[in-house]
Amino acid sequence: MIIERFKRPDVSRVSGDVDMKVINDAIHGQFRIEGVREELLKTPEMNKLSHIKQLGLAHLVFPGAHHTRFEHSLGVSHIGGLMSDSISLDPHEKSTVQVAGMLHDVGHGPYSHTLEHILHERGGLDHMSITEGIILGEYDVLSEGEQNSINNRRSIPEILESFDIIPKEVAGLIRGPDAGGTERNLLQWTEGKQDFVSQDNTLSHLIHGPIDCDQMDYLLRDSHFTGVKHGIIDHHRLVECLERHSGDVAVEEGGLPALEGMLMARGLMYSAVYFHRVTRITEIMLSRAVERSIEKLPDSVNLQRRVDAEVWEALYNAGDYSRDMIRRLKYRQLLKVAASRRKQDLTDEIIEKLVNLTSNSEKRIEFENELANRAGVPEGYVAIDVPSVKLLLSEPRMSQVDIRILGDDGKTRWFRDHTPIAEALTKRQVSQAAVYVMTLPGYEDVVSRLAEEHIFS
Repeated sequence: MIIERFKRPDVSRVSGDVDMKVINDAIHGQFRIEGVREELLKTPEMNKLSHIKQLGLAHLVFPGAHHTRFEHSLGVSHIGGLMSDSISLDPHEKSTVQVAGMLHDVGHGPYSHTLEHILHERGGLDHMSITEGIILGEYDVLSEGEQNSINNRRSIPEILESFDIIPKEVAGLIRGPDAGGTERNLLQWTEGKQDFVSQDNTLSHLIHGPIDCDQMDYLLRDSHFTGVKHGIIDHHRLVECLERHSGDVAVEEGGLPALEGMLMARGLMYSAVYFHRVTRITEIMLSRAVERSIEKLPDSVNLQRRVDAEVWEALYNAGDYSRDMIRRLKYRQLLKVAASRRKQDLTDEIIEKLVNLTSNSEKRIEFENELANRAGVPEGYVAIDVPSVKLLLSEPRMSQVDIRILGDDGKTRWFRDHTPIAEALTKRQVSQAAVYVMTLPGYEDVVSRLAEEHIFS
């Protein structure tokens, strides 16, 4: 992505030339950013995202996946503008949506969702709370001693208010109207709200909803840079078929094929890329390195303020175990899957056992250590992974199929009333397996036997 400065004559002849940025994007081509969004580009909060990879360690599996959350955020803002035009938002509403799209990931810490649950559990915040704090001026991304490096700094709420944009409104759009997350459990998706509501959720669902600008960009962008074609969607057609209806975003019936394609693409990309078996191994190795070295690392609050490379360096210096894990990742000497099970292979009792383990990191570490000792493997080199735990953090919209369809007859129906794909998507298993047990190469057989005895029986 290349950012250029562009000037255009001001037709009013009052304020002189208007500065703009021309973005040359790999996905959306050339588009312009001006006004409030150009000012946001100058902030440390936005520029930090240039050093946080969109897909964490996925480049170890998909070599091209080195793109960042910075370029994704610009893409989301761009699509937000297209969606705003399609449903005829007024200029202020459009600007608010574009700003929310640009800032929606500004609270992400190093390696994004990979480390989020650890840092949160250890006294940090989740990325959504940090995002909200940044937008409201209650959280600073700069570590101690960094403030002096930023000249003439303006806070994000200052910038927003100078353009008559309300920070709290922007934060609310990013969180979304259904932010509670109570509609989900560990291994099964349940349907969301069943009835139409009177509250106007139009703007918020453009940012955080079943068919929002965030999903459109990450599917297109991640598909492009991983080389996995499942994420190619007809987003232009889908955007053209959006309507503002009854306080929400609806899709014209002619856009049904594009909508079905996007929702299927989302599920396929999660299976093929985000929850790829080897991708999960790399993420578990990194998270275990942090988890088992946490006392030798900066506290969780300060660790959240760092970027990928800084955490990598901190882990290298945090002790023998974390250094070994970093070296293994550096040279792609990865752990191996010793055992795995699909959801349908697990009894209710085993699921309950796994839920208890994953809900309590201390119990899980103790259990992993016990398996390692029995297998003759050093502690830290047997890991149990339940991918659905990460899914709850990374993509809470997987269950959202309650989308309004405007029929040619003028009537509104639910998406599930038009196609069986809706129900199928809520039941489809995202990960290749519901649980993985990993260990060092050469110890797979013994760890597999122990897993069968102590986990799966």
